[in-house]
Amino acid sequence: WEEAGGAITKTGMLAEAIITCTAAATREFDIKTQKRLLRAASYGMHFSYKDGDAVLGGPLTGSSAESNIRPTTEAATFVASARKVRVMNALRDSKVGLVLTSSQYDAITPTGIIARLIAMKRPALATSICAYLQLDESVQAFARASRAAASVNSESSKGRTDHETAEAAIRILNEVPSDMGCVLGGNVPPAHNRGAYASVALAADRAGRSGVAKLLLMQESSTADKVPALLSIGLFADAASVAVAAKDTDLLFLCLVEYQKHCKNSTNDPKQAMSTFNQNLVSKFPAEAVNMYMIYLASNQDTKYQMNLYLRKEKFISGGTSMAKLALDTASTRERIAMVKEASRVYGLGKESTFQKVSADEYADLLSEQERLRNNYNSYDVAPESSSITNTISSVIRYASIKPREAHKLFADAERLAKRYKVPEKRLWHIKVRAFSQSGQWANLRNLADSRQKNPIGLKPFALAAIAGNQPLAEITRYIERVSADDRYDLFCEAKMWKKALEEAVATRDINRIMHVRGLCNSLEIQQFCDAAANSI
Repeated sequence: WEEAGGAITKTGMLAEAIITCTAAATREFDIKTQKRLLRAASYGMHFSYKDGDAVLGGPLTGSSAESNIRPTTEAATFVASARKVRVMNALRDSKVGLVLTSSQYDAITPTGIIARLIAMKRPALATSICAYLQLDESVQAFARASRAAASVNSESSKGRTDHETAEAAIRILNEVPSDMGCVLGGNVPPAHNRGAYASVALAADRAGRSGVAKLLLMQESSTADKVPALLSIGLFADAASVAVAAKDTDLLFLCLVEYQKHCKNSTNDPKQAMSTFNQNLVSKFPAEAVNMYMIYLASNQDTKYQMNLYLRKEKFISGGTSMAKLALDTASTRERIAMVKEASRVYGLGKESTFQKVSADEYADLLSEQERLRNNYNSYDVAPESSSITNTISSVIRYASIKPREAHKLFADAERLAKRYKVPEKRLWHIKVRAFSQSGQWANLRNLADSRQKNPIGLKPFALAAIAGNQPLAEITRYIERVSADDRYDLFCEAKMWKKALEEAVATRDINRIMHVRGLCNSLEIQQFCDAAANSI
């Protein structure tokens, strides 16, 4: 052997001989022949690193530094072929029956072989081969999960408790196999088992071991796998809680959709299904799930389900407010009135929504009054749709300028509305003054100022209205002269009646007011009067 090895080395064909023996071993079915060929290749590699800079079958390539030491191509091929032969022999065992040639093995690839073994219900062998060949972590996790699932479904697990069965499955998922002649062992990093626990839990649930499934899902760290698994085994509220903890709105909405489907499929009565859904959503699901569902319902035109959910939660203020907002967006007055009354009914169900109920009732009455006025006078302008009683009274008074023959009747309706909705007297007078001035009813404004009723606001608003309406100076003066002395000066300045303003300033002997008039007016005569008045003071 020594002479033969040396002779081959001298010919320069030693590397080719090693590769040939290695390839022949992979193509051989007889195990004894395989061993002879592999021993021959190994013996040949003994002659390929006789010098000091060689390792594992041949001289080193590049630097001789220890950091650059690596196996030669022949050595790497030898190791890979030895593993390949060992795997194919395990597959050819009579208990397995998966006979493959070397070419078939290469075509299927190790990952494909693992899939076939799992389909053949050989997960233990698949797990061992994965660890032995050091395949991708996802492939190894798939094999371990299949082995754990087979353990849960086995006959031997039926005599064990859920806790014992779950512990056995967890042990399989966390341990690295140490068979097939390799010494691996140890524990799998938790990150490499993401999704594996959920897969085994689903298998346990299909086998009727729901308790085992729940225990396994407690170990799952992947939210994307845990939530669908919980949904599959019917734990909808738990799935929603996991989605909320992960702050994943997509998964949370998926939980709501799947639970609603489950409720609808569990009964033939749609109303009963939605009632069950709403009841359990409020009582069992996290608050974030309820809020998301409320947002979803708010985007729909049909408010029936949204109101049912509000009533289930006993959130009467929120329910009534939601209905009132929809009423404001409704074009039809009759529909709006009906919806506001419904909002009032919802407000009435709670003890803390008295104010909201009274407001809704008054608004519904106001809408009815506005519709009655429009029908009586056959005009939309008499009372346009509004949520303000002030605007309604003002529009009724202003309409008297269009229908002067019905002014008395319109003023009576305005008084009736003010009394019905308890409008303060001061506010009512301000409404009248503004409405008369805006609609040009100066005669009615004068009559209101001269009326025998007690005037709660004084005549200053009348004077300002006349000034803003560009009324004659005599009319403006008529109002200003009847106000208090403190306001007359400011009103004359507002009306740009500088002579009258100067007279008021001189009467009060106020030098600042005199100079103020002098600075504002453009009349040289009045400016001279101001200088003389200032000198006299």
